[in-house]
Amino acid sequence: MFKKVIGCRVKRFLNLMIIIIVSYGVITQTLFAANSVEGIQVYQKNVHLSPEHKQKLADDISRYRSADNLWDALREDFVLAHYEHNPAVQEKIQWYMNNQDFLLRSASRAAPYLYYIKQQVKKRHLPAELVLLPIVESGYNPFSLSHVGAAGIWQLMPETASGLGVQRDRWYDGRRDVIASTRAALNYLAYLQSFFDGNWLLAIAAYNTGEGNVLAAIRRNIRNGRDTDFWSLPVAQETRDYVPSLLALATIISHPSRYPIYFPPVRNAPYLAQVDVGTQINLKRAATLAGISYQKLMQLNSGFNRASTSKKGPYKLVVPIENVEQFSENLARSPLNRQAIQWTHYYVKSGDTLVSISKKFNTNVAALRKLNHLSKNTLRHGTDLLIPKASHKRDNEFSDEKEIFISSKKTPSLLAVANRYALQPGDTVYMVRANDTVTSIAKRFHISKQALREANLMDDNALLEGEKIIVPTHMRG
Repeated sequence: MFKKVIGCRVKRFLNLMIIIIVSYGVITQTLFAANSVEGIQVYQKNVHLSPEHKQKLADDISRYRSADNLWDALREDFVLAHYEHNPAVQEKIQWYMNNQDFLLRSASRAAPYLYYIKQQVKKRHLPAELVLLPIVESGYNPFSLSHVGAAGIWQLMPETASGLGVQRDRWYDGRRDVIASTRAALNYLAYLQSFFDGNWLLAIAAYNTGEGNVLAAIRRNIRNGRDTDFWSLPVAQETRDYVPSLLALATIISHPSRYPIYFPPVRNAPYLAQVDVGTQINLKRAATLAGISYQKLMQLNSGFNRASTSKKGPYKLVVPIENVEQFSENLARSPLNRQAIQWTHYYVKSGDTLVSISKKFNTNVAALRKLNHLSKNTLRHGTDLLIPKASHKRDNEFSDEKEIFISSKKTPSLLAVANRYALQPGDTVYMVRANDTVTSIAKRFHISKQALREANLMDDNALLEGEKIIVPTHMRG
């Protein structure tokens, strides 16, 4: 939405940014730490929760559920002059009053992240008004992408993100990761405050257009004998609108009786938690283990580009604090926790088609298109395609696409879900077809849906076309 001009200026403050990032960007990897200035809890990987830890987590959840409204606390923390009677600010206030649906959507999208961002702002001793900046930038949409390539709630350009140490590759874009991008954006804003000697209007303007452009406007006014405050600078119209937009938002929130706009209540307590998975994981499976929808998991982990995390990380997944226990326990006992997802890189040759490639690698066209974000069937010569390659024991043992039935009279009972389910004599290994559901598969093999879910730790939303699952048909007796 907004173009960040930073270019080679990154080099001028890179050393300063390294110091800031080291100071502010590290989370202590302790298990069930008390609520800290970070605004997010971090949990170690694959740990069964002790009674003590479960009680600590229950206390955290109880505090979250009884916390006050964050919007009330936020307005008490505002420190900037809002220039409420400035014509440009008044114009933006009127726009917001006439477009309350935009604010409602933005506030609703912001709700999961607000406490974290508020704490990160407070940690750096920055103005609380900056919590509202992503509303101006992106409407708090982590998937927002501008026509010039700025991405995420903070609308970071690729060059800016690289200069701030934000990781970006084919698997992951840290600009869309709310946790990573918030740290980077606030580090940049802290630098801009220092660059402009504590003048926050100039710093906020520079976040939009680059400190070089603001500095050039200041020097131009000095040469012409004019004032050098923000309101007097000859900057682009986009920037002239940008700063008043933020000040108008802060004014509206500061005076709820004067400007009656509904903001959905947000609890002033940690909502998010990061769980260190420790390895690559399929994100649909992760959602199942956490007991949340895949859509919600991706909303909270918006930096991932593909259906799984990368082998190289990051390995931390964000889940609501209320789902930490379920996710941690399921993850620790799940066989998926010991299954690495492998991918094969294939460079398209002349004459290749998705059909021929899918046959060559024993997959299907739908999976290839989804994994590589292909909207068309045509392929360019030399394109690097990702090909899913199953690596866990079950797929290695049963590579044939046909159903495999193990005949035996022996019918041992289903293992407890706390342990890995082992393939039993009489079970069937089944490859999921298009439109299959847990219900349809259970009906087809005359078993209960619960048995099918327990054998594979899944729900209806976790089925992937082409994957192999265990159908515990031995239970039919």
